[in-house]
Amino acid sequence: MMALDDVVDTYCAAWNTSDAGERSRLLRVAWTDDCRYSDPMVRDLDRAALVAHIGALLEKFPGSVIRRTSMVDSHPGGLRFGFVRLAADGSVMREGVDFCLLGTGGRLQRVTGFFGPLVAL
Repeated sequence: MMALDDVVDTYCAAWNTSDAGERSRLLRVAWTDDCRYSDPMVRDLDRAALVAHIGALLEKFPGSVIRRTSMVDSHPGGLRFGFVRLAADGSVMREGVDFCLLGTGGRLQRVTGFFGPLVAL
């Protein structure tokens, strides 16, 4: 079983990999076979659809990268972490938080991304 930091860092590495085969391999390491991904722009993507989605983003924003910006905060069955997408020039394109349910072997079973900071009351 991988440490949760390693699972999240492997998942983030998939977002930075231009080669579709390598993206898929990284997701196989970090994800359960039935994992799904959703964020405000896409809903319920399986591994193959996420590989394609990431590829489209990397084509649209060449040189951009995802970086984890927080410790992995976990409890039994789940975790969360902050992230930022940086443009090729290092400027912040988007920041947010991913909330994840854990499945078999401590791998990600459900990933739900939120963009931007929480809005105060």
